[in-house]
Order: sequence, then structure tokens, then C-alpha cells
Amino acid sequence: MRTRLRLLALVLLAAGGCGEEIERGEAVSLDSLPAGAMEAARKALPDVKFDRARKAKYKGQDAIEIIGKNKEGKIREVEVDTAGKLLEID
Repeated sequence: MRTRLRLLALVLLAAGGCGEEIERGEAVSLDSLPAGAMEAARKALPDVKFDRARKAKYKGQDAIEIIGKNKEGKIREVEVDTAGKLLEID
């Protein structure tokens, strides 16, 4: 019985999105990023090679998520606002 309750709790937690504050959207080319966005991402994570981006919503405001991999192959993400200001690092 406890196992079933734990499994149900995990399923409900996963289905609820764990309170995530970022909504992801359509792809954006790196060339079309706002001024300063790529510089902010590179400054925040200098060992990451960024290779893609997409539109996002961060706490209700328009944002862009810039995504890449570090030297160990781990995917890293940086969220910036439409002015290129750093919002969050994942």
C-alpha cells in the first residue's frame, strides 16, 4: 500500500511540472538573439558551447533560453530577457 501511495505521489508531482517557472516555445536562431544575450550567456557559463535557443516565458515575462553543452557533455541553459539581461542559469 505504501509503495502505491509513493508511486502515485511521484506521478502527480511529475505531472504537475514541479512548479517550474519557465515555459518553452519555438526555436530561435542564435544570429537573431537580442543584443548582449549571447555575451551574457558566455559570461555566465564560459565553458559551454551554445548551439541553440528558443523563446520562453520566465515568471510571466518574455525571455529566451540559450542552450549548449559543457566539456563533459552536460546540457546547460541560460535564460535571458528580451534586452539580453541574465535571468537564470540551469
